Amino acid sequence: MRCFLRGRTYTQSLKTTNKQAAISQAKHYFHIKSAELYGEHITVREESVPLFKDVVPATLAQQQARVDRDDLTALSLSIFRSRIHNYILPFFGHMALAKINYQHLTDFVSLLTKRGQSTTSIQQNLVATRKVFNYAHGLNLIASLPKFPTITIKQHPRGSFTVAEYRSLVRLSRQRIGQRIPSEFTANSRRGELNLDQYAVISQDLSWMIRFMINSFMRPSDIKFLQHKHVTVVKAKHIYLRLNLPETKKHDKPIVTLQAAVHVYERLLAWQISQGHGQPEDYVFLPKQVNRELVLETYRWQFNFMLNQARIGRNVANGQKRTLYSLRHSAMTFRLLYGRRVDLLTLARNARTSVEMVEKFYSSNLSAEMNIDLLQGLRD
Repeated sequence: MRCFLRGRTYTQSLKTTNKQAAISQAKHYFHIKSAELYGEHITVREESVPLFKDVVPATLAQQQARVDRDDLTALSLSIFRSRIHNYILPFFGHMALAKINYQHLTDFVSLLTKRGQSTTSIQQNLVATRKVFNYAHGLNLIASLPKFPTITIKQHPRGSFTVAEYRSLVRLSRQRIGQRIPSEFTANSRRGELNLDQYAVISQDLSWMIRFMINSFMRPSDIKFLQHKHVTVVKAKHIYLRLNLPETKKHDKPIVTLQAAVHVYERLLAWQISQGHGQPEDYVFLPKQVNRELVLETYRWQFNFMLNQARIGRNVANGQKRTLYSLRHSAMTFRLLYGRRVDLLTLARNARTSVEMVEKFYSSNLSAEMNIDLLQGLRD
C-alpha cells in the first residue's frame, strides 16, 4: 500500500495475498499513520475556520491513547474509526465546525434512516460524532456543543428457543454430521472459496457446541478464543466448569457453568485427544481452524442450516429471528424459568453482563404465567 501524507509518500508491505485482508490492513495503517502525524496539533487553514475533518485525526489519536492505557478496547476503536470514515466524515467533513447545528445533525439522522440503519446504529453514529465535537470544544475551537437530536431506541431482542426446539437442534446436528451445507447458506461469505470445501459441512462438534453454550452462558464470540487451558473441571459439592476466558466487554471474571456442561466438555475433550488435539494451548472448538475469525462464520453456516432443517429459523410467537446468539439468550431464559429462585445479579455477573441487560433483553420474552408457581407460592 502507498499513501501521501504531509508531503511524504509512505509505503508498507501488507504481507498477504488476500485482497479483502489487504484493503482492511491498508485502511488501518492509514488511520494510525494519520493519527500519528496529525495528532499532536490541529491544522487550521489560513482563514482560521477549522473544518470538521481537521479535528478527526487528533480525535482518533486521543482514542488510540485510551486504548494504550486500557481505557478502551481495540475493537471499540476500530468500530469508532469505521463509523467516522464510512458515515460521519462524508457528511460533515467539509463543514465548518462552528456552523454545524441541530438542523445539520437532524439531516444526518434522516440520511442514515433512509439508508436503513437501525435506531441503535443511528444513536451510535451520533455518539461518535459527539466525541469529535467534545475534543474540539476541549481545544476551544468551538464555544459550545450543538444540540443533538434525541433518538428513541427500539429494542429487538434475539429470539430464544423452547426446550423442545433446543432438543431438536441437538438431535439434528448429531444426525447430519458430515453432511454438506447447500451453497445458499454460504453464498454471502466474504472469506473466499478456499475455506468452503473444508468447512461447509456439519462438523463433529456442532452438537457439543450447542449444548455447551446452553449450559455455559457464553457469548458466541467467546467460542473462537476458548482454549483448554481456560477450562477447569471442578468436582466438589457441586460439579461444574470454571471458564477463565480472556476479557470481553470489560468483564474478566470467570464463568461458572451448569453441571451438564462438564459431561459435554469431557466427551468433546476425549474425542479431540483421539484426533491428536486437546492440549492446553489447543482451542476447544474447531482446533484445526488457524484463522479464528472464520470460526464463527463456519458455525453460522452450520447453525443456520440446522435452523432451516428444523424449521425454527424464527420464533413463531413474535417472528424474532434466531441466530447463534439465541443460544446464549436461551441459556439465560432457561435459568430464569427453571432455576431455583436464581437472582438477576448472580445470573448477570456470571454471564458477564449487567442486570439492566438481563431485564431489557434476556428476560424480555418471559411472562408472569411462565413462573406462576413463584407468584402463587408461600414463604417457608
